[in-house]
Amino acid sequence: MAKQEAEDVEQTLEDLMSNAGDLPTLPTVIIKINKMTASPQTNAADVGRLISNDPSLSAKILKLVNSAYYGFPRKVTSVTKAIVLLGFNKVKNMALSASVVDAFKHTGKVSSFDFAKFWEHSVAAGIASEAVAKSLAPQCVDDAFVGGLLHDIGKAVVAGCMEKSQLAFDLAEKKKCTFEVAAVETIGFDHAKVGALLAEHWNFPETLVRTIRYAPYPDRTRQHRDVIGCVHLANVIVSALGFRGAGDFAMPVVSNSIWEELKVTPESIAALCEETLKGYANAAAFIELAKD
Repeated sequence: MAKQEAEDVEQTLEDLMSNAGDLPTLPTVIIKINKMTASPQTNAADVGRLISNDPSLSAKILKLVNSAYYGFPRKVTSVTKAIVLLGFNKVKNMALSASVVDAFKHTGKVSSFDFAKFWEHSVAAGIASEAVAKSLAPQCVDDAFVGGLLHDIGKAVVAGCMEKSQLAFDLAEKKKCTFEVAAVETIGFDHAKVGALLAEHWNFPETLVRTIRYAPYPDRTRQHRDVIGCVHLANVIVSALGFRGAGDFAMPVVSNSIWEELKVTPESIAALCEETLKGYANAAAFIELAKD
C-alpha cells in the first residue's frame, strides 16, 4: 500500500472512531462492571447489586442464566446467585454481550447487512469457541465464549457507520470471497481492525481486544494465542456448519499453526461440530437478545 493511501486509510479509521454521533455507546454500568471485576476485593454481592440496579440488564442476564444452554435444575432468581454459580467473568461477559447487542441492533447504513443473521453466526461462534476451549485449551474457557461472540463486531460497526461499506459487501458477493478480503480492497481496512479499535474505545479487556483484532489472522500475533486460536478455529467450524459470517461468500481457512498448537484431529473436529450444534439448539435465549 502506498504511503498516501495508508495515511488516507488511517485518517478514515480515525474519523470513524472519533465520530461519537455515529458510534454506538454502552451503558455506564458496563464500564463500572469491568472496573469492579478487575479488583480482587470485589465480591459477588457487590457485582450483583450493581447489575441489579439496571432492571433491564439484570432481567436479560437472568434469562440467559436460566436458559437451556446452562441447564441449571432450579431457577436462578438473583444476579448474585448467578455470579456464585458461573463466576465473575461469565456474568460480566453476559452483561457485556447483551449491551453490545442493544447498541447495534437498530443501526445500519448498509441495506444488505442482516443483523439477525449476523447475530446467529456470532452466537454459534461463541458456542463453538467455548467448545474448542473446553476440549483443547481449558485455560481460556471464560474468555473463549465472549471472544467468539464478538469476533465480528467490526462488521456491525462498518455496516452501521459507513455507507461506503456497501461496496465491500457487493464485492464479496461478486468475487465469492470473505468480507475482510473485499473490505481491504474497497475501503482499505478490514472489520477486525475496526472492531478492535471499538473494543479499545469501550475499554474492553486487552485479551478481548486482541482476540477481535487477530482472530482472522492468528499468525500475526504471539499474545493470547490460546483464546485467539479457539475463536479462529470456531469461526471455521460454524461456517462449515452453515452459520456463515455476514458478507462472507467463501469459507475461511484454518491456520496451520493453530491446527498444530491446539493439536486438532479429524476426530476432535467431528466432536466439536456435534457439541456446537447441541449447544446452539439450546441457545434460543441468546438468539432472542437481538429481537427483544
